[in-house]
Amino acid sequence: MNINPPSFYNLRPLRRAIFYRTAMLNISAALLFVAPVLAAGQQEDIFQQNTIEAQEPPKSILFPSGVPGPYFPDDAAKNAAEADVNNRQNIVELDQEQQETDDVVEIDELGDMGITAFGSLNKQQGGFNSRLWRASSRAKIEQLLGRLVLPAKSPTMDEIEKKLLLTIASAPVGKSSMQDGEEEFDEESAKKFINLRISKLMERGNLSDLTRFLQGIPQKYLTANKSNAELLLLGGDLMAACQMTNEARAQASKANLPRSLADKTEDQQKANPVFWLKMLAFCRVLEEDISGAQIALDLLGEQGSNDFIFFDLINLLMENPASRAPFISGSMAVLDGLNYSLLSLLDHPVEAQLIENSDPLILSALVINPNMSKENRLQGAVKSYLAGGISVDVLRDVYDLQEFSSTEYQNALMLTQNDQSPLADVLLYQAAARQSDDVSKAEILKVIWDRALSQNDLSRKTRLNIKTLISIKPSLELLNHADHITRGLLLGGELDGARKWYDFVRRSAISGNAEATRALINIWPMVMIASAKGEIPWNDDILELWWNGQMVLSPQNRDSKAALFYAIAEAFQYEVGEEKWAELITEARAENAQAIPLGVWREMIKSVAEDKQGQAIILSLMAMGQNGPGSLDASGISAVLRTLRSFGLEQEARNVALEALVANDF
Repeated sequence: MNINPPSFYNLRPLRRAIFYRTAMLNISAALLFVAPVLAAGQQEDIFQQNTIEAQEPPKSILFPSGVPGPYFPDDAAKNAAEADVNNRQNIVELDQEQQETDDVVEIDELGDMGITAFGSLNKQQGGFNSRLWRASSRAKIEQLLGRLVLPAKSPTMDEIEKKLLLTIASAPVGKSSMQDGEEEFDEESAKKFINLRISKLMERGNLSDLTRFLQGIPQKYLTANKSNAELLLLGGDLMAACQMTNEARAQASKANLPRSLADKTEDQQKANPVFWLKMLAFCRVLEEDISGAQIALDLLGEQGSNDFIFFDLINLLMENPASRAPFISGSMAVLDGLNYSLLSLLDHPVEAQLIENSDPLILSALVINPNMSKENRLQGAVKSYLAGGISVDVLRDVYDLQEFSSTEYQNALMLTQNDQSPLADVLLYQAAARQSDDVSKAEILKVIWDRALSQNDLSRKTRLNIKTLISIKPSLELLNHADHITRGLLLGGELDGARKWYDFVRRSAISGNAEATRALINIWPMVMIASAKGEIPWNDDILELWWNGQMVLSPQNRDSKAALFYAIAEAFQYEVGEEKWAELITEARAENAQAIPLGVWREMIKSVAEDKQGQAIILSLMAMGQNGPGSLDASGISAVLRTLRSFGLEQEARNVALEALVANDF
């Protein structure tokens, strides 16, 4: 961690004092972290007390009553929320047990849930429980989903969004305002809700997940519109796209729409008659009905369509493949789903300039297109990945396709020093993986981490490089890299690997190694938050040691960092003494930290109190926003963590906390 305190702080004497103090306290400080190896005595009593506390019933995970702020709209809501959340853990456990059998049932066996329960993830596959939308009104969920901005760059947020949209769960019905019962949910309501989920999955931009979702939905539930038709094309279901075309044209015929485009009203033009005529021509060619395709093209001409690129492509598709002239795509400015399908059927490569203007779903399809050159595939993969589209596994596969010389691998650090291009990222990724010694791997990974931090993208880059990270074994030679290696393992989901580094560093600190003590203080907060309560020691002495280690920071940075850590720790029910909070003498908010908008905060707390899981999760995602967990202030991230934990989303809460810590220099 590079620390740049203000120049008016003369830190040299302070650093020297802290170094000597730390060196003298190496053994005693390290012992504070070693509850499992102590046989008896005062330290054992401290950790025994900690273990007992972890077994007690959870405290309320809403805000402490003594903290000022408009936490609840009125006392009644406050009392209801606190009473509800104090019993939340029992409710969650009972609900999970009750849903074990429900979530493995096939859709057509769901009884009265069959009309509304669609998706591709059940609980055993990692989804939420089937009562995700229980008690929420349909109108409210539709409103919130419509406001949720996708995709997210935070991998944890993306995973939550994926589960939220793909979980097999009965649609929201809530309570009727006119009677004490549930709202009626007819097929049209189900269709509207399903298509809203599809539209949000389109925004997310992961074609693979979206295709799996569509496979479990009867086509009658898909609205016949341009977006869904192109989605079917991109997913490779050309037959379903053509069936939708026939449906859309039948609906237009029943509506008795005028033939001239100029005569159509605004509502009638939304039916996209030109698009459906293009689709009709395309489908006729697929059916080898060339005369039918030509009739559709003539109708397009009558409509006044001047899309010459489409005419060129469809005419080429009707020609004999052996005698086709090459298609010049330089004049094509935008690549839509239909033109993409035509280019694919013509085995025509997609030019680089089209990639930059393509939407996330097109990019997701381009990455797996065999006609793409490896350079253009990299361009599409990086753009899709940065937008939150393709998975890290797909990006890793594309990275592995790129080739470099042995000289480039040997000089990767020098060659990429002033190069921020995607190809430079690939070179560093491959160079790190190819190193024969762990020190070289760690040094290159440190450079990758620094580049990622400058782009607020460390969480995803650690997952990309996780194989190289796992291959590095703890050693004394790597103690100065221990903190960034452990951080990477935690963000990459490798808690066991991180614990091995933690244990190694702890043992080295016990032996009196000053570098190990420094590393132990740095990695302790993250390993503790990532682990279940009681697995990593927590007590006032350790907290004091960590606080003393922050003295090299300016008072404001130290206080804001401590406030964030204390708030996160208390969200996981670790106790921070009043005297520790009293030490935070400044405003204690990071410069770029944002508060949750009060309206979102209020609705989130009410959703917890009213047991509206899906609604609360959407609001927690809205609270974190486009910049992810690291953008929230201490009270904001605490509220999000408490909300997630109140519905049993323990691992998601820990991952959110880790992202928030790392984004704030932990």
